[in-house]
Amino acid sequence: MRLERALFLAHGALDPGGLPPEGWREVALPHQWALEGLEAEVGWYRLSLPPGGPRRFLRAWGDYFQEAWLEGRYLGRHEGYFLPWTLELPPGEVLYLRVSAPKEPPGQWPRFKRQIKGVLGQHDCRPGGSGPRGQERGTGGLWGGVEVLFREGVALLGLTHRLHPRPGGWRLLLRFLVDAPGPFREAVRLRLRPENFPGEALEKTLTLEGEGGRAWREGVWDLPEMPLWEVWERGFPHLFRLEAELLGANATAPLGFRTVALDGEGWLLLNGRRLFLRGTNHIPTQWLAGYTEAQAQRDVALLKEAHLNAVRIHAHVTHPAFYQACDREGVLIWQDFPLQWGYAPDEAFAQEALRQARGMVDLLGAHPSLYLWCAQNEPTHNRHALGPLLGAALRAQDPTRPVKEASDFREHPYPGWYWGHYRDFLALPGSPLPSEFGAQALPRAELLRRVLGEAAWPPQWEVWAYHNFQPHETFRVAGVRMGESLEAFVENSQAYQARLLEFAIHAYRRAKGRVVGYFQFLFAEPWEGITWAVLDVERVPKKGFFALKEASSPVLLSLIPYREAVEVGSAPLQEAWLVSDLERPLTLWVYLRLEGPENLDLFHDEVGLAPGEVRRFFSLGELWESPLEVQARWQPLQEALRRLPPGAYRLVGEAWEEERLWSRHVLELTYLEPLLPLEAAW
Repeated sequence: MRLERALFLAHGALDPGGLPPEGWREVALPHQWALEGLEAEVGWYRLSLPPGGPRRFLRAWGDYFQEAWLEGRYLGRHEGYFLPWTLELPPGEVLYLRVSAPKEPPGQWPRFKRQIKGVLGQHDCRPGGSGPRGQERGTGGLWGGVEVLFREGVALLGLTHRLHPRPGGWRLLLRFLVDAPGPFREAVRLRLRPENFPGEALEKTLTLEGEGGRAWREGVWDLPEMPLWEVWERGFPHLFRLEAELLGANATAPLGFRTVALDGEGWLLLNGRRLFLRGTNHIPTQWLAGYTEAQAQRDVALLKEAHLNAVRIHAHVTHPAFYQACDREGVLIWQDFPLQWGYAPDEAFAQEALRQARGMVDLLGAHPSLYLWCAQNEPTHNRHALGPLLGAALRAQDPTRPVKEASDFREHPYPGWYWGHYRDFLALPGSPLPSEFGAQALPRAELLRRVLGEAAWPPQWEVWAYHNFQPHETFRVAGVRMGESLEAFVENSQAYQARLLEFAIHAYRRAKGRVVGYFQFLFAEPWEGITWAVLDVERVPKKGFFALKEASSPVLLSLIPYREAVEVGSAPLQEAWLVSDLERPLTLWVYLRLEGPENLDLFHDEVGLAPGEVRRFFSLGELWESPLEVQARWQPLQEALRRLPPGAYRLVGEAWEEERLWSRHVLELTYLEPLLPLEAAW
């Protein structure tokens, strides 16, 4: 039974005896006080509990510490924002929950943090960024709400599983969280039913037994061959719902029949077949209480619209609705443990991190969309002390999935933003699997004016920096021009982000094999910030979204210009490539043309691709080396290029399969008057 309302008071009292009688107000659950504009570190919730039993349990999702009192009796303390606190309730009606999300003190924050909150505790995409104000507008509160569970003597409190293939079918290791007052032996009834497709349910009864106390109890269920869960572009994500019933109490978990592994070259093997990962990083929101099932469905629909088959939940555990939507829609999840940059080096912190990492596996491990665990993001001094420890614990807790000790800085290349030029992506930095890259882009001008007020234009840089804007990188590395208006600045900024993402992703995809996938940073802004996201906080696309979408098409046409500015008579194209991520052969018609002061058809021909093939089907250098009779076929085109009027042109390429346009690539170039008369060079 979910509790819908509570009385709330922001107050620093250490126990209910220190609370004033006045000032309480009713709030809806779930609740986070920052969403109401409160800058507090402690919030108290007074809850009226429904009667029932014989046993009664509270389950509360609070950020970050929780303490509970019932009728004056202290019930205990819980740490960790993403793990629900499940505690048995003695008789009584009025429960006080103290939820605290204190700012970490200077010296401890930011390098030696103790709260395991990842990007919700420190990040350059949260209020204040990674600077001194980076703990403002915290995430404290009952973000997931509260529910009361009524149970018999032997209480079923949770259900998860591990799935293993076997000859002719599957072996399901079932795990039941059971709380018993003493030794027990009880029957648990199981039901496995299709969730997103029609089909018959399977049923089974198991006997659970054990000693008293709260512990995970296990059972085994051998199942036949079942419809597979697949990523959306390769098939259908057949999703099942596993249901368990013990003494009238029910628990459920998702289940999808699939295998995941990494081969020796780093490729993901989904159901035994290689999959090129086209992904992004996602932080749906800074305040999970405000995130809904409808918003999760919208975000996953946008991922699929952008032709992405994978998403990295970046350095936090997010709202349950997002995992559920990915299960239903066939989108893979890379799951980070909530560690971002530096943490305390002592044994006590390591022990707490181990506890929460194991809990994360129990919480999320049933989701078929989740294919990989990662222990840390961009660790600093903890890299070689904490990473191996957590990695080993994750592998032991879940041997069915790959595990990374860390997503390291070397896997996060930012040429064209923090260093160098975006052309440096030609060197394939971060390969074989770059898990962050990108550039910032301003959201639309209307939103900036609404959020920043008078600080929007002319820009007040301290206010912009609080909203994550990086001026040094924007102006001195990327060379973005501000222009004469906010609208011009937005246009220039978004155009740069789009150009960088297009260039980077095309380079990675042409190198398929040496590169096994990519995860762009970032998908959507998690608050009213100016970040690397391609969608603003209201999910309005920037130009970068369309660049990401076009460059991530399962079938890609990739054009490499000869130069961006060429003399009349020169070829506009250095190379042309086709990339397929499909598991079937393709026959494509490819069209290339120049559009500008004069339009000119350059090429149209049929090109065949084998399943998953990458092919360079045109090379200017190879044309120059070809026999004279081959070069003669291009003579009319060369003459037409000599007759072009100078000016701005667009090189447009399209790849069609019958009536389906798979990919369109457009390059801007300029034709210039020759400085010297055109003569034969060789």
